Amino acid sequence: MTHSKALIPEDSEGRLAALRAEFPAWTIECADTSPLYRAVRSSGEGERLGAGSYSALRRLLYEADTADCERALLALSKELRARGASAIRHSASIVTRTRTGTARTVGASRRRFIWDSGLDLGPLDAVDEVAVKIVRLLGLGLHPQLAALARRMGVRGYRVDIGAPEITVTADGGGTPRAVRITCEARPTDEDRDWFWTHWGDPIAEAMDITGAEVVLVGLLTARR
Repeated sequence: MTHSKALIPEDSEGRLAALRAEFPAWTIECADTSPLYRAVRSSGEGERLGAGSYSALRRLLYEADTADCERALLALSKELRARGASAIRHSASIVTRTRTGTARTVGASRRRFIWDSGLDLGPLDAVDEVAVKIVRLLGLGLHPQLAALARRMGVRGYRVDIGAPEITVTADGGGTPRAVRITCEARPTDEDRDWFWTHWGDPIAEAMDITGAEVVLVGLLTARR
């Protein structure tokens, strides 16, 4: 059956543009024949959706996205547990906990994993990479920047003990040894960027600034009591 173009609203292109922006994983078009509104998954999975109205197609896309997110969250929860993190799965999120017991939430929407701060963790098909990132955000694994800082402090002659998720840097040069424990965790007030923290709870430098962290640590280890 052929439909007249008059059946398609004049603002259809604008509405379709909004729909494409909302569901970027789909190729969305209008057609002259039924169904008037069509969507094909762009990833090559071959899934096709069709509907007689804009609102009906949006509903189908929303349902498909919800199903994708639920499957991905299930896979992510299993991967987090395999890496030693707690993971309580709900239909639209995962609740996990930091090393200190603080609850954090992972959600999923439009084929992306989202941290509770709004941080984009990555696409749904990158479960392993996202799990590694979350474990670091939770402070449960030795951050690679922390490992790099440990090496640098060792080169400076300090004793460095590594026990994930932290390192302990000790100065033994005469008198009572001084030691500082350092972790590398997200800083919520800085859009969850990774920072180095002392065991007193003080941020000393952003994780990418290893030299800055070295300078602060040397100062802490040599300061008079």
